[in-house]
Amino acid sequence: MKTTLSIILTVLTVTTLLGQNPTNSGNLADGFKIMRSESKGTPFLTEDWHVGYGILPDGKTTRPQQMNYDVHGNNLVYKIAGSDQVLKLLDNSLTGFIIKSKEKDLLFAKIGGEEFEKQKDETKYYQIVQAPSRAVLIEYVKELEDPNASGWTSSQSNTLASEYKMKTDYYVLNKNGKYEDVKLKNRSVLKVFKDKKKKIEAYLESNGLEIETPEDLLQVSEYYQTL
Repeated sequence: MKTTLSIILTVLTVTTLLGQNPTNSGNLADGFKIMRSESKGTPFLTEDWHVGYGILPDGKTTRPQQMNYDVHGNNLVYKIAGSDQVLKLLDNSLTGFIIKSKEKDLLFAKIGGEEFEKQKDETKYYQIVQAPSRAVLIEYVKELEDPNASGWTSSQSNTLASEYKMKTDYYVLNKNGKYEDVKLKNRSVLKVFKDKKKKIEAYLESNGLEIETPEDLLQVSEYYQTL
């Protein structure tokens, strides 16, 4: 009798655990809740949530959802319709995603760390400046600065809140076909494209171009790819 009871309890426990852990079926309704403590700012790409789509390996898109990019955790997240509950998307087969903001559609692609001149430790999502070109990538990084954490001048009475800080990095394809970090400055671009420096200098001068935006950077990078 004790043995039978133990088996029943074990089965019930396993069944309960399976019910609490959704499987990765590729459906946007599968995920797990993202828990956040009280902090200033947001770990997400944008304050507002917008309709978005996941991009599948065959180029098709998932059904539309209220989506965002958890920059701090490098996760694609979504909200259940009619709820503020935030869930992490479990489908690892996605090659990217699109978020339709008010200004423009934001396209992100999943890119491995081995595709960079200075190899990175992880695969993550990078913004494509203008599809279909992948000559320029934008990387968003959000760090949580906590004044109560070890290393800060603080005490147990410190009530300062932690805060998310955004950092933006830019990358261009270099002569080796690898992504190399660059600043939105002519001098920085000339340093990366030094193998064609004179031609790039002439291009910048003839077009009166001062690189100040990702679109400026894309224009020069696409020209470099033709040389």
